[in-house]
Amino acid sequence: MSANPPPKPVRPDDDPDDRVQPGRFMADPPPGTVLFLFGMRANSLPAMRHWLPLWRQTQAMIRELKEHPETGLLWSTSWREGREGTVLQYWRSMEALMTWAQDARFAHAPLWKAFNHGIGDSGQIGLWHEAVVIDGETPGHLHTVYRDVPERGLAAATTRVDAEHHAMRIYLRGTRSPES
Repeated sequence: MSANPPPKPVRPDDDPDDRVQPGRFMADPPPGTVLFLFGMRANSLPAMRHWLPLWRQTQAMIRELKEHPETGLLWSTSWREGREGTVLQYWRSMEALMTWAQDARFAHAPLWKAFNHGIGDSGQIGLWHEAVVIDGETPGHLHTVYRDVPERGLAAATTRVDAEHHAMRIYLRGTRSPES
């Protein structure tokens, strides 16, 4: 008797990134993977005339990063809401993120310098970012669930695994003594 084949991804349109992955999965990132969040806000409606070009430059930087996988970017998405924009990214390591941020061969470093010597001191545009090293090795330090959705987030950036198998592996890792 043969096992049932896994369900085929449901394809709602022509975008391969939007293929629904049937089932329940979790992410299994390698140690050192970094979650990076970046936001930009126009602090007044008149400041939108400065914000929109900056947001377009941010999108161009993301396209540039996707064309250069050697930088360490694993996955990225962004969205706008009113006068704010947010970018969510996963990076191979904190070192890769910091190296890219300071590398003058890429758009970020000169744009950051120009921002700081221009509109940055005016208070018209607010920026924030957070970079967090993900600890997927210690039980209880990471929780992810993806059910019947296209690959997204940490699972798209690293490794997508079957939820039941991965949950059991984490449980066993936490119950075994270091000698076993």
